[in-house]
Amino acid sequence: MPHSSATVRVQMLDHSVHTYDVKVKSYGNMLLQSVMKDINLLESDYFGIQYTDKQGNRVFLDPLKKIKSQITNISNVVLHFVVRFFPPDPGQLQEEYTRYLFALQVKQDIVDGLLPCNENTLVVMASYIAQSEFGDWNSFDCSDLSYLRDLKLLPPLVDMNEHDLLVKVSENHKIRTGETKADSDYHLLDIVRRLEQYGLRLLPAKDQENTDIKLAVAHMGVVVFRGNSKINTFNWARIRKLSFKKKRFLIKLRTETSVDKNGQNVGDILVFVMASRDTCKNFWRHCIEYHAFFRLEIHPDPAPKPKIIKRGSTFRYSGKTQKQLHELVRNSNFRRTTFVRASARKPTIQPNNRTPQFNSPAITVTPSVISTEHDDSGIPSPIKTEAEVNGHVTTTPDLTIASKGDGLVYSQKEEKPEELSPSSMATAAWQVESEHLHSSVVSVPSHETPDEAPDTTAQTAESQNESKSAEQAAPLPSPVNLHSGGMSDPNDLTEVSALSVNGSVASSVVSPPGLLSTRGLKSTSSLSSETRYPSSQAYYIAKEMLTTERTYVKDLEVITTWFKSALQKEGSESLLPENTANQLFGGIGSLVALHQQFLCTLDDRLSSWEGRGSTGATNDQLVDDLMLSHMLVLKKYLASLENGESLITAIEEVGDAEPKFESLYREFELQKVCYLPFNSFLLKPMQRIAHYKLITERLMNYYEAESTLQQHPELQSAYKEASVLCTATQERLKRAHNLQKMAQLRRDLIGVEHLLKPNRTFIREGSLYKLSRKGFQQRLFFLFSDCLVYTSKGVTSTNQFKVHAELPLQGMIIEVNEGESAVPNCFSILSASKTVIVAAATQEEMDKWLEDFSVAIARAGREMDMYESPLNNAAGSLSRLSMEQSSEDGEGSVRNSMERLKPPMQHRSNATMHVCWHRNTSVSSSDHLVSLKNQLSGYLLRKFKNSNGWQKLWVVFTNFCLFFYKSNQDESPLASLPLLGYTINSPTEADGIRKDFVFKLKFKTHVYFFRAESQYTYNRWIEVISSATVTSQRTRLFSRMDSYQ
Repeated sequence: MPHSSATVRVQMLDHSVHTYDVKVKSYGNMLLQSVMKDINLLESDYFGIQYTDKQGNRVFLDPLKKIKSQITNISNVVLHFVVRFFPPDPGQLQEEYTRYLFALQVKQDIVDGLLPCNENTLVVMASYIAQSEFGDWNSFDCSDLSYLRDLKLLPPLVDMNEHDLLVKVSENHKIRTGETKADSDYHLLDIVRRLEQYGLRLLPAKDQENTDIKLAVAHMGVVVFRGNSKINTFNWARIRKLSFKKKRFLIKLRTETSVDKNGQNVGDILVFVMASRDTCKNFWRHCIEYHAFFRLEIHPDPAPKPKIIKRGSTFRYSGKTQKQLHELVRNSNFRRTTFVRASARKPTIQPNNRTPQFNSPAITVTPSVISTEHDDSGIPSPIKTEAEVNGHVTTTPDLTIASKGDGLVYSQKEEKPEELSPSSMATAAWQVESEHLHSSVVSVPSHETPDEAPDTTAQTAESQNESKSAEQAAPLPSPVNLHSGGMSDPNDLTEVSALSVNGSVASSVVSPPGLLSTRGLKSTSSLSSETRYPSSQAYYIAKEMLTTERTYVKDLEVITTWFKSALQKEGSESLLPENTANQLFGGIGSLVALHQQFLCTLDDRLSSWEGRGSTGATNDQLVDDLMLSHMLVLKKYLASLENGESLITAIEEVGDAEPKFESLYREFELQKVCYLPFNSFLLKPMQRIAHYKLITERLMNYYEAESTLQQHPELQSAYKEASVLCTATQERLKRAHNLQKMAQLRRDLIGVEHLLKPNRTFIREGSLYKLSRKGFQQRLFFLFSDCLVYTSKGVTSTNQFKVHAELPLQGMIIEVNEGESAVPNCFSILSASKTVIVAAATQEEMDKWLEDFSVAIARAGREMDMYESPLNNAAGSLSRLSMEQSSEDGEGSVRNSMERLKPPMQHRSNATMHVCWHRNTSVSSSDHLVSLKNQLSGYLLRKFKNSNGWQKLWVVFTNFCLFFYKSNQDESPLASLPLLGYTINSPTEADGIRKDFVFKLKFKTHVYFFRAESQYTYNRWIEVISSATVTSQRTRLFSRMDSYQ
């Protein structure tokens, strides 16, 4: 070999080592081009080459610097080909080969312990890796666990047993038989993207308080960890300037109100101390590259050459941005030949359709084939002289972010990091981000990609068509693209955050009617560009199954992941009996793995239906076989599906016996991820069975209307299986729901410790006005099968309702007060101990109460059991009467004694009792049972009454409430809208809404518009929301008599 050349060894992601001959004076660009050509990689800019510097830091090879200036003794160093940029959704990767390389990187990260996760997630991911590398499970090779050990799937284990884990991995691998390797890669990436440390490389640092923390950069900005818990995220939209000085990494944040003397935004400066200057500098450069790749439309121009003296850094990201990469792949005629997958273990018997495994020999590329021009990989050739390149590292770099817009301007002045360079700002070409709450159209900077801006406003495609006349109607309107099941369309440039009401964060305490509670929401105006989706109604029915399955899986993870983690964090796992813990985490955990598999398979089927899957098919993709196989598997899990009642009972018993567990339980219910009462999540498996039956029945009705039902025997079989499961769990679900409601009331109310009783059932809760010495005062009444309890809302920080009195139903008489002098909607409740006069807000409310009283009193009269008081003080009626009088007259002795019975607890404002209180309405047990069937999830566009902009939100309807998420990947809702008391109808001409599939929600002066993606989804949202809203003409929505027969 000539002295001017050197042999460079590069270890690939499959651990094979390739060699390349390069000139010693060549730039890093040339080696990158050689590697990309060697492996025939089109989406090359996601990847890079890493080496280890003198201090042991892993550094990416700079394409614009000479190799010898970066690496000494290059022939004795092994470089590593790795993923450089991790997209938020790996589904955006266009090529199967790229996804394969990402899957290899994920496997390496798992083995290196860079992706901490719970046991169930680890098992599922390992099973997908086994399916991708080994292929289908077979009894000959997989009878023992040696094949899994050869694949090296597990990280260093601390609290988990390797053998037990591998057994679970093998079991999960077995159920993936028949799945293609490409699908396994896709499903693996779909799971890993939800992990908190996905794609992060944590670097140790210290904050301003000298606390040990870790820093990392991600697509959305800079993240801060303490241990394995993320404690803060600094989004690109919040960052005005990044810089470093020696070992200090500085982040200057942008604020809306702080302005300096030049009229420029100034904000807080955060300082982090890192291990060394080189570590700090490398992290700073990586932040610049991440921002440029994910936020800009085109890569920034090279820094101008200084005329006299160079100050600051001229570093720029030189590759393609993600936007450019998407366009390159979309417009390219590139056709990949079949690539080969490497594996540490292969099946002994290869099926005919299995691709033979590949062991790559070392490949040598001579310098003569390396061109200095642009090639298919798109990596620019070096354009600077050697002196310019070497001069980049001689001064202190500084990254300035212009206060207008979100562009990053890299200043060349060597000055104090906290000072803003006016010249840098003057050269910025960014447009101002809208700060108005309800802006009509938000213009996006020409160099920034909206779909990669997590916390900035997105450009709306709707604005381009706003001026068109409403009379230009098409025969069939195109469905609005609101994404399918969470897979992002690479052509879709819309990303939406939620709106903030009045620009402020709402209080957690209920406000008057019409409340829309919001937390940390940004303004936006957004609507997806219209894309043709399948016109078949069967597609949207199957899509409803997919979207609701996503919500269902996340609901189960509240139990198996979040609650389990809360117990482990406090060291309280031992408080649960072993049998209860096994049912709670083991039984439901097995359901999570099962439904995750079903979700991934269904998602892939829907993607193929839309033409986004690996097959690219756009014809109807039937889900009949999926539903049938899923129903047959669910039959084997019947014991885990229907154990919600026993779990609620066991948890209540543990709470009574262990105050520490009860306190932890209450604290967990206040977390944002637990958006419903925790015990309601335990009923989700039984509820889901009913949903399967309804969705399958809806699909059958569609095919029957199309006269094609006879072509779907598997679907009919699936419906029969779902009906059998539904019948087997129906009565148990009713009992479990009543127990769940009673247990939650016992926890939420003060003074009803003895509420739980085998024969006591909940009937109705709601607001009535009771006549007292001070006139009619609002009280919250609870009607049970054997008694009536009424409460008032205490003026305390706990936001709880306190019991005033109880009235047994045996011998009770209800009289309606009539006459000219009578108060409207007033009736008297006569019991053995006292008479109570109450008034309802409307005639309709009074009719509901009278009907339920009539049925409940008749049933109570037939009961022969001795009455047991639900109150803490089970004395006679005289003591209860005195308790009521003292509390209503303002004496606080009894009230204070009841407060001491339970620890303080802040209640969320969208709980049913609080909504009934503020909306002057009521809800019955049969209303709750109907609501269990009317649960829906999916993307909607939302618009406020006085705004012109639409925003895309992931919406979940359950428990008479809409919960809003930024996307289906979010763990907790951003806002909630209780629907009791709202009306739903179509927009009027005066509303000025000239869009298809729009419905209007209104309560008094509170008006919201929502837009669905198709006629079917519009009808479904109307149907389910109508089950929770009230119209002025309605006398009753549900038949309440059926529940008492």
